[in-house]
Amino acid sequence: MNLVYLMSPKGGVGRTTLTANLAFALQRLGHQVVALDLDCQNSLRLHLGLPVSEQRGIVPGLQHSSDWRSQIMETPSGVGLLPYGEASQTQRESFDALLRQDPEFLGQRLGPLVNQPGCIVLVDLPSGPSAALEAMKKTAGISLVVMLADGASAATLPLVEHESYLGIDARKSAFYIVNQVYIRSRLNRDVTEFFEQRLGAAMLGRVHRDEAVPEANASQRSVFEYAPASAVIQDLENIARSISRMLPEAYGHSAMTFSQN
Repeated sequence: MNLVYLMSPKGGVGRTTLTANLAFALQRLGHQVVALDLDCQNSLRLHLGLPVSEQRGIVPGLQHSSDWRSQIMETPSGVGLLPYGEASQTQRESFDALLRQDPEFLGQRLGPLVNQPGCIVLVDLPSGPSAALEAMKKTAGISLVVMLADGASAATLPLVEHESYLGIDARKSAFYIVNQVYIRSRLNRDVTEFFEQRLGAAMLGRVHRDEAVPEANASQRSVFEYAPASAVIQDLENIARSISRMLPEAYGHSAMTFSQN
């Protein structure tokens, strides 16, 4: 199953931005990529170039479609997107209740996508414990834990490593990314070294801090297009290649048709 989900024990680590940039990087490797937003902030659509006015999504449209493939939107880069959608509090609460009550719900909706050779599904989860995380842990996917090179992230690492957080099975397929590493900061360097020593082979990579990333977001362009000489590009490509190697069925696809926004 070509499923990768990004999570973080706390907010503010750049998880959604990283999800979008990894989607771009995997697409550049020749994969067909669909990004799924399970965070009620519904901001992944902005990182992938859709307008603020776009309100459609899986949560407000939950009662109208049992096959999420029909709700995939094509973004300007060609990455497919399943946005969370502009949902009311009642709709959000109903969706969370459904995820808790029906452990098979996510697997059933994602099955046609993740079992299609060549299609990689990237899932952006809310930060911290959530109904979406609990549901995702029951699927066979690769979990990417996004951390910052700071004291707060280092302090939360034991929490994430505990089996009650990720679960026994998910822990076995969990990898870690240290995001926004600032090499001029002694603390950043020390914490990154701590992560590398503590995590070993589970440390998938680091992404350096570069103002080109938020600038690209503000212009609703891919950082690959906005700043092709940025060191971040190499970081993202290295991580994308590692993900690609872990998904042997991620090539040789027949292109899907996405709905136009």
